[in-house]
Amino acid sequence: MMAHSRVQSNLDFRLMAIEFLLRDWLRPPINVLREAGMLPGMTVLDFGCGPGGFSLAAARLVEARGRVYALDIHPLAIRMVKRDAEKQGLRNIHPIHGTSAEVIPDESVNFVLLYDVLHDLPDTDSVLREIHRVLTPDGILSASDHHLQAAGLQRVITETGLFLPTGR
Repeated sequence: MMAHSRVQSNLDFRLMAIEFLLRDWLRPPINVLREAGMLPGMTVLDFGCGPGGFSLAAARLVEARGRVYALDIHPLAIRMVKRDAEKQGLRNIHPIHGTSAEVIPDESVNFVLLYDVLHDLPDTDSVLREIHRVLTPDGILSASDHHLQAAGLQRVITETGLFLPTGR
């Protein structure tokens, strides 16, 4: 399963990371995650974690008893997540460099983040099947994508028949 249609250049990735710093300053990720229903103790998959703003916030929110898998195809993403997690003393983040969540056991994740990545996936059905595989039966898929309108994003996710909209 491919996570992205192409790997960004290092320059493009660094520019995106700067853009995300501004986004995170305007709307702190921890607030977004609380509003989406993330709780202490959860196991989280940040699919397409990028520079890790949401992964790091999730690690703080789920606390030491929780776990965060930060998955991305770009090597800089993984390096940034590892570096920032170490700086912040977060030991519950597990970076995964690659295109698949296959190392994550079935039905072991309570919460999946799919933020600003869906538009870049060449095979959304495969990715959504993989996310469905790792989610617990009562798990939450929280998705947003600035390239897609909310109705279009919801349609792409629900047309697989694997997910139901909650309206949050």
